[in-house]
Amino acid sequence: MVEEVINKGYLEELGAFELMVLPFYLILVFFLAYYYQRKKIGQNPSYTYFARGIMAKLVGATVFCFVYVYYYKGGDTISYFEASRSYVKLLELRPGEFSSVYFGSNTQEHFSQFDLYTGIPFGNMFFESRASFVVKLLVPFVIIGFKSYLLSTLNLALLSYIGIWRMYQVFYKYYPRLYRPLAIGFIFLPTAIFWGSGMLKDTITLSGICLFVSSFEGCFISKEKRLRNFIIMAIFGYIVLLVKPYIIMASVPGIIAWTFHNRIRKISNRLLKRLAIPFIYVISISAGVAVLSLLGDKLDKFSLDKVLVSAKEAQMDLKSDSYQGHSFDIGNFDASIQGIVAKIPLATIAGLFRPFIWEARNFVLFLSGLENLILLYLCIYPLVKIGPGKITGILFDNPLLLFIFSYSLIFAFSIGISTSNFGALVRFKIAFAPYLAAMLLIFYNFKKLKLLRR
Repeated sequence: MVEEVINKGYLEELGAFELMVLPFYLILVFFLAYYYQRKKIGQNPSYTYFARGIMAKLVGATVFCFVYVYYYKGGDTISYFEASRSYVKLLELRPGEFSSVYFGSNTQEHFSQFDLYTGIPFGNMFFESRASFVVKLLVPFVIIGFKSYLLSTLNLALLSYIGIWRMYQVFYKYYPRLYRPLAIGFIFLPTAIFWGSGMLKDTITLSGICLFVSSFEGCFISKEKRLRNFIIMAIFGYIVLLVKPYIIMASVPGIIAWTFHNRIRKISNRLLKRLAIPFIYVISISAGVAVLSLLGDKLDKFSLDKVLVSAKEAQMDLKSDSYQGHSFDIGNFDASIQGIVAKIPLATIAGLFRPFIWEARNFVLFLSGLENLILLYLCIYPLVKIGPGKITGILFDNPLLLFIFSYSLIFAFSIGISTSNFGALVRFKIAFAPYLAAMLLIFYNFKKLKLLRR
């Protein structure tokens, strides 16, 4: 007899089966990862952190599940899981209807295929295009996870580690002597481990942007396995674009600057090289605007002609009383270029370093505040020890750092201007925070790299 399934947006508790399987899952993955690590570590010492990185992701995913089930008692992550589980139940009970619903459009006719025996997804998880796309992406993980929330989340965290590791290997390629601090900043950043390991959009987009950037570097900069890297770049760039378009928007100028600057870097004449730099930014900005204009339909409310109004509306919504004191305010602004420009300093600082530690109202935000305090210190230290002028020179001589600098500032400003809720801010920023931490740690250890030749 088929049991009824009721989607409630929360789980009463984690099941006995998934809790029993958990230790065996962790032990098996660890030994497989450690075996792979031992095969690679002789040629690449950065693999010292391969197994530990996987375990950090899986522990982060486990803690995430416990927090959302027993502390928050529900949230978007549960809604995503329940909606994906409904698709899996539909596949089990009526495979023919599943294919038409899964691969079809989000119509009322398709929605009516769900019933009490499959569970009925919340309307926003089906009819909202970005949420529905995420739900469908999660279906294979729920199938492999035997419709268990914990095991499905672990599967997602495990696969998402591929993107993190690939991007870490790009850092290792450019800065092999700093593989230890880079691992700390990029792989083991606490907020990224927690928010980037759960069943959320953020896990998908963090791994997706890492695969996008690392494949771009392989295809256009290092020119290694160009076809494979181009395909990976195109697939995951498209996925991130569909889930969170503003991440791609933030990366485009830096990607273009990286491409041109990598060519100019090869110019031997120092004066000619310096004269060419301003043209990089003019071309990058112009090309970036052109690309974003072409992507207008995919960007929807994030398209160039709507983004100012969208930022204003999002900020006002997240400042509402329903967020129970977890909001902050950079002040009101007009949905105009002048209004947005006036808020650049406050919005960028908010995106980079808030919540400050004294603004935390719960333990999760306190940990984020502590992490932000460390990042602020790592930002101030090189400014004092190296100086802004020499830092600028380092950026110009290192296109990867130039990309991270551009990506981080644009992203920080974007979420700072459009977000007024600390919980949302902490989640949104994990798509750039590991990059920022890695860059700051490179500056912090600049003497080891002999970047300053004067």
